Amino acid sequence: MDIFGVAIIAVSLGHLIAIFGFLMVQRREPAATLAWLMTLMFLPVAGILLFWMFGSQRARRRTHHARRVSERVQGMLAAHASLHPRALDAVTADPRTASMLALAVRTTHSAMSTDNRVDVLFNGAATYRSMIAAISEARHHIHMLFYIFQPDDTGRAMRDHLVRRARDGVQVRVLLDGVGSLRLPHEFWAPLRAAGGEIAIYGPVGQLFRLRRRDRVDFRNHRKILVIDGAIGFTGGINVGREYLGLDPNIGHWRDTHLRVEGPAALSLARTFTEDWYEATKVLLDDAAFYPDPDPTVVGDAPVLIVDSGPDQRWSALHRLYARAIMAARQRVWITSPYFVPDPVIEHAMITAALSGVDVRLLLPSRSDHLLVSLAARGYYPDLLAAGVQIHEYARGFVHAKTLVVDEWVATVGSANMDIRSFRLNFELNAFVFGTRVSRELASQFLEDLAHALPVDAEAHRAPPYVRRLILSGARLLSPLL
Repeated sequence: MDIFGVAIIAVSLGHLIAIFGFLMVQRREPAATLAWLMTLMFLPVAGILLFWMFGSQRARRRTHHARRVSERVQGMLAAHASLHPRALDAVTADPRTASMLALAVRTTHSAMSTDNRVDVLFNGAATYRSMIAAISEARHHIHMLFYIFQPDDTGRAMRDHLVRRARDGVQVRVLLDGVGSLRLPHEFWAPLRAAGGEIAIYGPVGQLFRLRRRDRVDFRNHRKILVIDGAIGFTGGINVGREYLGLDPNIGHWRDTHLRVEGPAALSLARTFTEDWYEATKVLLDDAAFYPDPDPTVVGDAPVLIVDSGPDQRWSALHRLYARAIMAARQRVWITSPYFVPDPVIEHAMITAALSGVDVRLLLPSRSDHLLVSLAARGYYPDLLAAGVQIHEYARGFVHAKTLVVDEWVATVGSANMDIRSFRLNFELNAFVFGTRVSRELASQFLEDLAHALPVDAEAHRAPPYVRRLILSGARLLSPLL
């Protein structure tokens, strides 16, 4: 038998193993299974390689060491909540809230906290100012996690603030994703290392083809977390780079949203950072100084539920909480997302809400940096528009905010996009804030953003030309793999 025949047999065996040894016995959605079958059929050699790299569904994380810290933080939050029974009773009086909290408890290790001060930050400049002010006041530690940290003027300025605090004796730890921050040269962090700071990379690209782990190479850490002394925390959609200030001439104006949280909810952010730091370094940050008792003098009006989500969870917490919140809406569901590739559950929840008379609006970018994702999103337009969902495309630069507002009941800001990747593949984190104030602030900003957006014409999407319909349908068919 010649080498060509051997290659044919090897590829055939690879297909059989991939299809019947792994793909067909995994409990994945039928659409995703079909997409992988098509990939293996039409890309005989590349399909096997792609399945080996991206076919796994679950990530291996959450050791008993990290669980120990998690249980400690949950106990502290429960103890703090017991000191403010009226605040807790007020928020759980709404049956919808009680249902959301029960769902959170069963899908993740999150715990709600009360009496937080929450400030909504509506652009990069305000966010960086608030971050730098908090960094300058740190006394014990600064823990920072970003998906993207650019080696530009904005990134260097942020790094230099960290260097100064490290020289003052503050413990500084920075965790970055290996793909999102791929452009950062190793020497970029030399000043911080010299000052005593620590840098770690989550999923370094240099380990791309490592065999010692079975995690997919596209299980990325997409979270944005900054924790100061375990008492002040930041999370949302903003990374570190000049584009988030609207200074990238190729992008222009950049619309984003972030949160500053002061109070016990910062401990939940600290707990997530600790788990991610341990995953990257195998060093457990379990010193009590990283998890101080909440300051009793800080009394805010916001009950906050910090929810982390990722492929290490059996049940995708953010996915189910989003669906539950949408289905519980009575007046409005207003969503802003830079990427929109919903799975059937989210799509049907939005359609059901709209058909029930709820005001469902969706704000997306008019242009995207991912063409296939943008085409896939437009493949969902016809059914949503037909059900009464109002879709608007932001025309003033790029909208990167990831927010959901349901009635004046709950609002969420975080790192998760409204797409399958965020709900299934990435490690994400969102803050769910209950009550009227933050919901009203985000709703007001949503209406302001609509002034810079163009409504999508339902009639134009009712019967698009054949070629366009074919392209959009093809992109939508690939959506489980995006």
